[in-house]
Amino acid sequence: MDRIVKNLLVILAGAAASVVTAAALFLLGLRGGDSLLDLKGWNWVPLGMIAAGFLAGTGYFVAAQVLRVRPGVILLAGVFAISAGTHLYIRHMDVAAMMATNRAALASPKVFAKFATTSLWSTRLPDMSLGGDDKSSSSEASSSPDSTPATEGPHIDTGGDANAEGMAQGVGGMLAKADMGTQLGAGGGGKMTQMGTDIDSVGKGVAKDSGQWLASALEIFGFAFGGVVVYGMMRGLPYCPACGEFLAQKGTQTRYYLTERTLRNCVDELHARMKEHQLTESIMGHFGVGSDEKSHLSEYASTIDIKECRQCHTHRMQFSAKRKKGKNWKNIKVFGHTAESLEPIDIVRV
Repeated sequence: MDRIVKNLLVILAGAAASVVTAAALFLLGLRGGDSLLDLKGWNWVPLGMIAAGFLAGTGYFVAAQVLRVRPGVILLAGVFAISAGTHLYIRHMDVAAMMATNRAALASPKVFAKFATTSLWSTRLPDMSLGGDDKSSSSEASSSPDSTPATEGPHIDTGGDANAEGMAQGVGGMLAKADMGTQLGAGGGGKMTQMGTDIDSVGKGVAKDSGQWLASALEIFGFAFGGVVVYGMMRGLPYCPACGEFLAQKGTQTRYYLTERTLRNCVDELHARMKEHQLTESIMGHFGVGSDEKSHLSEYASTIDIKECRQCHTHRMQFSAKRKKGKNWKNIKVFGHTAESLEPIDIVRV
């Protein structure tokens, strides 16, 4: 299957997971009274949408793991588009639920399933207007007996010259504006009042809509945050650069040591063999040192991890070492080493 097709399937899986997550949380809000989707912190941080975004992000992760495809940048565009669409879907369900004659019946899973499906197919883009009704204002202005046609500037004879014609139009426009200003200043009090009212109306509409758009933008980005985090996690997983697919786990081998000297001897020998591309011999040598069981005296550990690309069958062998620190184990980065092989390699089985 083509890599682009796989990425598109991952996006579709994320979209389906987002819709299901939004509908499920909305139903829980109907049944419990408080919706997680509307939960906010510090009066503006959309904590509910962020949590919902993390839940929906599992759709991207599961699909990418099943298809074994490392998602490209196209997934980020899909994440934000799906987040915006999911936000519209949730708000559409909010309005529909408020207008429902029997809101309590929506708490039934069977009734809600039909309600959620209908809401999904009827979700549309919001109205983008920023104030009063522009159509009515324009029609009133055109039908008003006091309305004055637009004043044109004086005609300037250009003799058919194209450059002169353009200059004449500009000068005529400026003169027309100056003439309109004179008329308004001389006796256009009513027009000035009307203009002031229109500007005030538009200003209030812009302020109101700006607040709504800001809140919506925060919720969209909050929901998308989960998908972005999942995207970052997937981009950090081991993958095959040639095929763009995640590597499949083939096996691990861990040995434990009591002293640092024993670990260093193992590291020196294993690094030398890995540089000579003697990977099978490295695995056999690693199996013969230390202990395969961890005890309370174990202070150091080393691990060989083998992964395989299922498409081109390239094997990747990664060696790492750790030191015990309290109850945890800290990675010793300087001892790490990675090698690849086109020949099959595997962990020693006993």
